[in-house]
Amino acid sequence: MVELNSAHQLDELPHKWVDVVVDYLRGFRNDTTDFNRPQLRPSVRHMYPAFVCGYSALIMAGALCNAYVLVIVARKRLYAADPVYVYVANLALTGVVECVSVLPISLMVLLVQNWIFGRFLCFFLPMLQDVPTHVTMLTFLLMAIDRYKHLKHPNKIRLPPLACTFGCWIVAFCIVLPYPVYTAYLDLGIYIKVQFEGVGICAVNMADDMQDYLRSLFVLTYMIPLLSMGYLYSKMSEILRELMNVPAVFYSQDITPSSGIRSNMNEVQTPNSDSDDVEIDGYKESKTQKYLISMIVIYAVCLCPLMILRLAKLEVSETYENSRHFDLTFMICVWLAFVPTVTTPLLFVAWNSDSSTKERIRRYFKRTKVTAEQTTRTMSMEGLAARNSIYTVQESVP
Repeated sequence: MVELNSAHQLDELPHKWVDVVVDYLRGFRNDTTDFNRPQLRPSVRHMYPAFVCGYSALIMAGALCNAYVLVIVARKRLYAADPVYVYVANLALTGVVECVSVLPISLMVLLVQNWIFGRFLCFFLPMLQDVPTHVTMLTFLLMAIDRYKHLKHPNKIRLPPLACTFGCWIVAFCIVLPYPVYTAYLDLGIYIKVQFEGVGICAVNMADDMQDYLRSLFVLTYMIPLLSMGYLYSKMSEILRELMNVPAVFYSQDITPSSGIRSNMNEVQTPNSDSDDVEIDGYKESKTQKYLISMIVIYAVCLCPLMILRLAKLEVSETYENSRHFDLTFMICVWLAFVPTVTTPLLFVAWNSDSSTKERIRRYFKRTKVTAEQTTRTMSMEGLAARNSIYTVQESVP
């Protein structure tokens, strides 16, 4: 273990930091360790290539998919056709920010044991990590509120989507403003000058009020928005069922309406409408509802393990002995929490693809599956024939 050159160095340390520094130095077994260079965590020494590959694939796929969504929304001017696409574009922008900035830095911090990123990043990184998460949740919530108001009162003016998206970012930044208050940075170079120039310890002050703050964040920014969206989408489903039941007599005829006729048949006034002039496309709204619910469910499920782990860390102290389990679990949960940066754009593509495109994709995968099965069957038959020929040769040998 790395040892301090003298006991006087420990005496100069602030009292609250002594145990932290001692536990920190226990993680380094070599007295000649160069702390100015990144030192890989022992817990991930044998598994870090897999994590690097997994995170890199997520970063590239997420950045490309979300950039594609932004291009499609802008090129086809979807934002002018339906305010929902403004919120979708905001989700894509958030995904790009996460993939370009948050994920790469988070991966480095999770892999490297010594903090070499300076004082500024120590205070700014927790804010950078959580702002996109809050923006995404608020965007989903505002999207649900806007669509519910539109379905219930189609004649009323909808929420201004651009102002709402700006508001999401402002509120998200306000939520994370207390983070620097609960973050502490110790410059080891001031107290231990031999090996620790430019090296520091970045830690979170787990005071009682900090724990209350984190628990409040879990309830206010995760549980309440999800429960609110669940209630709103259940109400929207009831409205859509009533709306779709109106033209039921037309569907009972023995004809197959074309897509244009089907659209006209579903463009009926909602039962809760306050105006005779506003019509809603029931088929379109039902399709939108299906994909938006899928996006929210996947996002909530993928984020849940990380949120629970954060709460668990309030009750269980991380030490050198259990740091391996914390490190591996945290890296997996962080990776899982960012999976929606890929799934959300893919759902958007499926949502906006016509039936012919989907049919071509299905035929492609079906053909690929059949080809793979035929290849496997052929290889199995060839292997069986080879074994039979070997057996025949062995039988013919006197």
